[in-house]
This record gives sequence, structure tokens and C-alpha cells, in this order.
Amino acid sequence: MVVTQQKIRSALKKVLGPDLKSNIIDLGLVSEILIQGDKICFSITIEPSRAKELEPLRLAATQAVSNLDGVNNVLVSLTAESEAGTSRFATATPVKGHKSKHSSTQNHESNESLDQTMPEIRHVIAVASGKGGVGKSTTTVNLALGLQALGLKVGILDADVYGPSQPKLLGTSERPKSGLSGKLMPVMAYGLQTMSIGYIVDEDMPMIWRGPMVSNALKQMLREVEWSGLDVLVIDMPPGTGDVQLSIAQKVIMSGAVIVSTPQDLALIDARKGLAMFKKVSTPLLGIIENMSFFICPNCGEHSHIFGHGGAEVEAENIGVPFLGNVPLHIDIRTTSDNGRPIVVAQPESIYAKIYRDLATRTWSEIQAAEGILVKPILTLESDQTILRVRFPDGNQYELTAEMLRVMSPSAEVQGHTPSQRVVVSGKEHVKISSLRPIGNYAIRIVFDDGHNTGLYSWSYLRELGCEKEKLWIDYLADLSSKGLSRNKILSV
Repeated sequence: MVVTQQKIRSALKKVLGPDLKSNIIDLGLVSEILIQGDKICFSITIEPSRAKELEPLRLAATQAVSNLDGVNNVLVSLTAESEAGTSRFATATPVKGHKSKHSSTQNHESNESLDQTMPEIRHVIAVASGKGGVGKSTTTVNLALGLQALGLKVGILDADVYGPSQPKLLGTSERPKSGLSGKLMPVMAYGLQTMSIGYIVDEDMPMIWRGPMVSNALKQMLREVEWSGLDVLVIDMPPGTGDVQLSIAQKVIMSGAVIVSTPQDLALIDARKGLAMFKKVSTPLLGIIENMSFFICPNCGEHSHIFGHGGAEVEAENIGVPFLGNVPLHIDIRTTSDNGRPIVVAQPESIYAKIYRDLATRTWSEIQAAEGILVKPILTLESDQTILRVRFPDGNQYELTAEMLRVMSPSAEVQGHTPSQRVVVSGKEHVKISSLRPIGNYAIRIVFDDGHNTGLYSWSYLRELGCEKEKLWIDYLADLSSKGLSRNKILSV
């Protein structure tokens, strides 16, 4: 039976909107219904602040369309991103030495956030590139198979929604099925657990999606897949350093990132951007792989440096990042990839399969080494919500007042876009911290009871505030005085 837009809209008219009075069709919340045979994709527009609350709405819409004859797969996205960790990671713990019988604290450890950690996966690594066309996806699948050859349980998430490559590289077009939990079961290929939008949407179907819809589709592929006991999930990142890459970094704590580049200067310029992005979000850099490092003539075996040679290795040395190795440009790597049998499984005894296995061995060593360099502090909020205690793994700990954190927020609202635009915030003597919301592996968003919540406090910024607390506070009081302002809002009127 042919599925039509009208049938889908009729089914969705049975789903009540957020007001529980009108349906989501009449409210105009449904947009971008894409039909490809028995596969349906659409989005529901909601208020960003209600994304988590309205998750049942998305599930109800999914079920309504799934019940239609002729529908096999349904992907529904909310076009708003949920804020990570609103209140789900707060637990009561005593503060050592605090004797007040009314005292309680909230221990906010970002690495225990239910919105970020994935207990069924030990390590998540990203394979990224600053630009397309450098062989990142081919590297990803062979690297994953190399990790598997080490005896590890490995999965692949194809995060390139606009140009998914893994179904072609893995030689499978199997549609993911729903498990007993309601989550999608990963598609198995060569012993790897895999997920890709390419399993749901045919390869010739253009993905004309806006950023929020892409971000939510990625969230579903991360969170609503029945990943099972993985040692490593390898994410095949889309090329570039845009919103999708940042969204992934903020939604899951990663053990590290591998950058793939070709040797020429143009590719290295973009690779540097990728390296800089991962540094900004405090993701350990596992290393650089130089792909298409040289061409091997299939007739005479001569090596030709078509794109130059050694540029990625020099770049790695210059910036202090491990160089994992180089991969030649060879026809066998290309043909096996095009045939859906990556060279690590198609020609396991070949020198090229060995190269990828060696890359996997070095990558795994870097993952294990990186476990010791993550510097996430433990954040403890006092019961009166006016003091935030920050304790780093190296033993250094600081007490920061809510007032100081508020008036020195790293947000553009306070810092401005240039030093001359910096604002001296007054009247915050009695401000309190309402909640802490983790952002990826590198920062915390602090929500204050005066409504301010746009500052992302990186771990390095919290350390800077702690180390320079006395000087920064003296400078702040001097600024207030010079502008005739007061810490007390009542007095400053």
C-alpha cells in the first residue's frame, strides 16, 4: 500500500499537541515530511525549553505513523535541542566538616550526567577531518575493524547525516529493527555494531534538513540505539567544524579524537581547525593520520608523492599531537571500499590491512593513555546555593561565591565581544545558583536565580577564577566604585 502525505497527516491529527487540546497538524507543528518508499521522516517544532518534557509527544507521533500500512521505518525529530543535565544528576551528599543539622549539598559530577555518559560504551572516539574528500570514512571503518582485531567489541556511528558513507563501505542496506526496549537494534556488519541515517533513508534521497533536526537525529542515533557492551564506539564525523560537530561534543563525553588529513597544505589548514575545535571542548587529541600519503603504482610498485608527503607528521610534531601513521593511496583500498568489503576484512594478510591494524593499535594505546589526563573537577553546591566548591583531580580546590561567578560570567552579556564592551554587573550580592548543567566534557552552564544562564564555565576558566580570586575580586570592587555602583541592588537604586 502506498503511503501518502495525506495519510500521514491524518494519522498525526490523532496526536494532541503540547496544549492537549488541538492536534499537532492543526497547530502547524509538523513540517518537512519526507517519504521514501516505506520510510518516513519528519520534524515537530516545539519550544526549546520544553524539549525534554515533550519527548512523549515525539514517541506518540512515531507510533501513530508506524501503525500505517506500508510504513516500515519512521524517524521523528523535535526541532529543538534539550539542555543537558537539567536536574537528573543531582544527588544528596554530606559535606565533610559541615555540622549544621539543616545542611545538605548537591554533588554535581559532570562525568555522571545521565545525559552525557553511556554506560553500555566504555570509550567514544571521533574520527574527524577539517574538510571532505580526505578518506575519513574509509579510515573510520578500517580503523574500527583494526580495533576489533585487537579483541575489542566495537561499534560505528555514522554521524554524517548529509552524506552517510558507512552503509556503502560496509556493504549493507539492512533496515534497523526495534528491540524489546523500544530502541533500534544496531545493524551488524563484519562483527561491528553500526548505525547510520543511510540505513533509514535511501542513498539517493537528499537530506534537506535544518540544523536542529540534524542534531536531534544524531541524538536519537546515539541514545536510542541498543548498543551492547561496546569497548569503543567510533563516530564517523561529518567534515568541518560546524554545529553538528559541536553538538556531538556536547552530548557525549568522548575519550578522544583522531584527525584524518592528506599531506598537502590546503588539507592541513582545515585539519588545524579540527584540532583547534577539539581542544576548545577539552577532547583529548589521540593523533593525526596522514591518508593518501603516497601513491603506489600497481604495475611497477613505484611510490609517487602526488599530494606531497609527510605534512601531517610535521604538523603533529609542531603542535605536540601524536602522529599515528600514514596510509598510501592504493587501488585495492578503493576497490574493496566500493565493493562493501573494507580491506581489513577483504585482504586481511595484505600490507594495507596491517597498516590499519597498526593504526588501531596506536590509537588504542592513546585512548588508554588519555584516560589519565581528563581534568573534570568535582563540583559541590552548598545547601544555601551561594557557594560552589570546585575540586580538581590534582588536589587543588577552590570556593567560588555565586556572586563572583555571576558578575564574572564568561557570557557575551557580561564580557562583551571586545574588551571595551565589557559590562560591570552590579546588584548581585544576594544572587544564588539555581542549577548546574554539564556541557560536554569541558564546561558547566550555571543557572542563577536572577535568570542568567548563558555563561559556559570551562574547567580552565573555573581554575583561573580560583587561582586569581583575590585579585579579580579587588579589581571588580574597584570597577564598581569607579562607576558609582553597588553590590546591593537596593542600595544602587
